[in-house]
Amino acid sequence: MEGSQNHVEKITPKVVLHFLRHSKKEKAPEKNDTDIQLTKEGRNLAARKYENPVDMRFAHVVGSPRIRTHETSATAATQDPKTNPKDLGVGKVRVNKALYFAISEGEYGNRLNAAFEEGKGMSFLVNESDGLARDTGDTTSSTYSRMAANIAGIIHRNYEVATRGASIFEQSGNPKNQQNDFERILATHGAIQECFLLKVAEKVKGVVERNALLVAIGENGFDFTEGFDATFSKENGQEQIRITYKKGKYAFDEVVPVSVIEKIIEEGK
Repeated sequence: MEGSQNHVEKITPKVVLHFLRHSKKEKAPEKNDTDIQLTKEGRNLAARKYENPVDMRFAHVVGSPRIRTHETSATAATQDPKTNPKDLGVGKVRVNKALYFAISEGEYGNRLNAAFEEGKGMSFLVNESDGLARDTGDTTSSTYSRMAANIAGIIHRNYEVATRGASIFEQSGNPKNQQNDFERILATHGAIQECFLLKVAEKVKGVVERNALLVAIGENGFDFTEGFDATFSKENGQEQIRITYKKGKYAFDEVVPVSVIEKIIEEGK
């Protein structure tokens, strides 16, 4: 008989990064942008984002320096619209500046704002933003390659942690056949994660696929709470990164080599 009665196969946990745009925000011109919060509708929308709540014992939520992103990721994790991010516990809510954007005053900022007002915002980012920033000497504004690199950097860092964690798990003496997946919910702002997803499609499947994805995303970028997942797992002895996104009839579901992630990071420097 093959195997042993006492043998129990060990299952290596997955690490899943859920990226999403923040939910619907309040209109409060008297507030600093950092302090703008979600509306009641926005909280309810975020609470319905995922099929199941996240097990916060093995997860944390991440946002930009803007409060609305913390509220979005925390509410999406718990599926409770009344969730206060501060109540999740020490170390469960984290801030990552790479989830925000920077637009300097001047030609670049004017052209970018005009493009979005004309309904051509994402096309401008993909086709013109890098060149314009280079030509005008703008080294700080968020462009197609820079925003893509910011998200790629987050994914790469988490991939390295996941790889080390999988190795430790496999070497442990715990024989139980159980799996606690580690999840991260990362709320960001419009256009940032879209640039990464478009850059991945371009690298993995070519410009035609990137353009098809751009049509699916739309010129204004993702809607509230829209996003994609990055999953790190071990298949057939090999660590892999899978990027998944679905909208309507369009679906992107690809294993992306870590070398592609590293190339995107390099191009954003």
